[in-house]
Amino acid sequence: MVHSLRWSYIFRHWMGTLLLGSILVTISPGFNPLNSPGISQTILFSLLFLYYSAVYSIPTLICYTLSFNWLKSNTLNTNWIKMTLILITLAGIAITMALTIGSMEWAIYYSIAAIVTGISFKI
Repeated sequence: MVHSLRWSYIFRHWMGTLLLGSILVTISPGFNPLNSPGISQTILFSLLFLYYSAVYSIPTLICYTLSFNWLKSNTLNTNWIKMTLILITLAGIAITMALTIGSMEWAIYYSIAAIVTGISFKI
């Protein structure tokens, strides 16, 4: 049985996670690189985080897309497919943060964003 899964879910989930994650990191209480950034600095840092997170998330996006293609052809319930894809995203976030930053603090915000956007969008 082939599901009528939409490929647009991949890109909505990916972009939603990047946007929301970048915003959550920059408005988090622990983020304060210049003692007290104003709104313009917060926007600048959000854009920088969005750019770098997009670049560093490409390997996870490739794994996610390959998994989506494989899961699409199986007879799994769409809820299981969605949960599997969210878990792949969470694993990618954790691995990327561990390899690049060495700290998992910001991974929490991106993980929250991945869960919220993954559940919110219709597959």
